Amino acid sequence: MFTRQQAARAAFALLALTPAAALAAAPPTEGTMAVEANGIDAGQDLFRDATASALADKGFTLLDGAGHAAFTMDLAVSVTQVGTVDAKVATTGPKIENGGLRSGVGSAVKIQVPSGKSRRVALERTQLDMTLRKRGETDVIWRGSAVTVRNSATPGNIAADLSTALLRQYPAQSDAVIGVP
Repeated sequence: MFTRQQAARAAFALLALTPAAALAAAPPTEGTMAVEANGIDAGQDLFRDATASALADKGFTLLDGAGHAAFTMDLAVSVTQVGTVDAKVATTGPKIENGGLRSGVGSAVKIQVPSGKSRRVALERTQLDMTLRKRGETDVIWRGSAVTVRNSATPGNIAADLSTALLRQYPAQSDAVIGVP
């Protein structure tokens, strides 16, 4: 059993080891939210829309304009080229064409077979940082970062993948950067 003095010392030691961000107000789980992506050059709408969709899935009501919502989620995206990689040359699917014979009767099916050729494409590192603030305040309520490295020819929606990964554990706070394959 602990004495009151020992319990007070243990609580003080625990508070001293707790990061300052954890002592801030708890992140909201509902309310109105505005997503701001002013500092993003390329794909601003993609990242803003993907984040808004992920927040709507969490139960937030999305509003246009930071001046109208109770909370603002600020986005920052950085894309850097980290090298190049070989990617297979894409082939189209099978095609059916009428009049495949010279007499104009019948049809022909063309199926392209992969050639085994490849081309060099950029390998890009994309990082999405989210910062949640209460409207009109500078204190950060919640912060998260996610990163992925993909070739520029990879199909898929990088904005949606990063946003979903970041908000999957919300409102839990993590100082680690989330890696997205």
